[in-house]
Amino acid sequence: MRQAVLGCIILIVCLMITGCWNRTELNEIGITIATGFDRQDGKWVMSYQIIVPSSVGTGQGGGGGGANPSIHVFSTKGETIREAADLGYVENPRRLYFGHTDVLIIGKEAAKEGLMQILDLYFRNIDARETVLVAITDGKAKDILKKLIPPEKMPGAALSEILRKETSFSSIFPLIKMYQLAQKITSDSGAAGVPEIRFTGGESRELESQEAEKLTSSPGKLKISRLGVFRREHFVGWMNRQESFGISWLSDQVKGSTISFGCTQDDLQHKNSSFRVITSKTKVTPEKVGDHYKMKIRIKAAGNLLEFQCKDDLTKPESIRIIERNIEKEILDYIDIGWKALKKMRVDLPGFADKVHRKYPNDWRKIKGSWPEHYENIELDVQVKVSVKRPGLFKKSFKNLTKEFDWKDGS
Repeated sequence: MRQAVLGCIILIVCLMITGCWNRTELNEIGITIATGFDRQDGKWVMSYQIIVPSSVGTGQGGGGGGANPSIHVFSTKGETIREAADLGYVENPRRLYFGHTDVLIIGKEAAKEGLMQILDLYFRNIDARETVLVAITDGKAKDILKKLIPPEKMPGAALSEILRKETSFSSIFPLIKMYQLAQKITSDSGAAGVPEIRFTGGESRELESQEAEKLTSSPGKLKISRLGVFRREHFVGWMNRQESFGISWLSDQVKGSTISFGCTQDDLQHKNSSFRVITSKTKVTPEKVGDHYKMKIRIKAAGNLLEFQCKDDLTKPESIRIIERNIEKEILDYIDIGWKALKKMRVDLPGFADKVHRKYPNDWRKIKGSWPEHYENIELDVQVKVSVKRPGLFKKSFKNLTKEFDWKDGS
């Protein structure tokens, strides 16, 4: 009986203190929405973009306290990443909270140092999100975090939305999350592409209100401009828009995009028609040919005709097929440009090594150590099949329709 009473008392006491002993009040935390990694003088420089609660309610550029930015950026330096982070409490009164971090920016010098220390931090600590989006910059990450992105209140959140929208609507520089980056550089292929964030267009205000001078547009802007390429943990170079788009097709990362094309396959100067890719699928099958491998790549894409300036009659099936062949040629050209860039850099971004390993596991054990040499000898057998689902409401271009009428001024 005494034991039962004692047990009840202990249970009641535990219920009374559960959830209270280690609480953290909201006004004690600094919500971090973007983080930057830099290297300077052999040390790590950490930069944080945190929300300013007093400015969020009124909005940046709004009335009252709207003249103040909605975010605050500060940087700290240390021998290790965590030491730099802990030194933030010398100047920051709030405990940093990373549960809402949307994007992580890696500066050029930090990228050259390698990714392993950053990855170790993110997978070792429970307060870091491995689903955060990763981007790279050719300069310093802290400078990118200090740029405003009108009309958005939170530049970090806006950057993450730029990365997501680009992947959904263009697919030229597909986004990559922290766990995906770790998976790619530790795979058999050992390669990953990370979008670059660059500031363009002149000088930019840093954490200042655009309301002050009644500006209708910012003189500078942040944009995705290139693809940073990593071999294992090391940064090896950049890929431009066309090269990166070709890799997107090879690696089945085209979610949606718009392709410009001409009236003929040889018309490179007048690409005045456009096709919107709605769905696409890339299938890669490795085949062993002698002492090297050939990749059979079959691409299917479907979408709608958005602009059309050619003379063809879209009610005729043969005209639609001509358009489809022209679009297929454009996709093949992108793939050729991307493949040449990959072979020059000797980087397996499409993940061909992983496919060879799965299909030929016994062979892979023998060639694993010499895969770069085998990669250089890979042949591509690419076939593209495009389907135009909706040619639009006009059977001809508007220009050619008007020529069918004898219009006169004033009639």
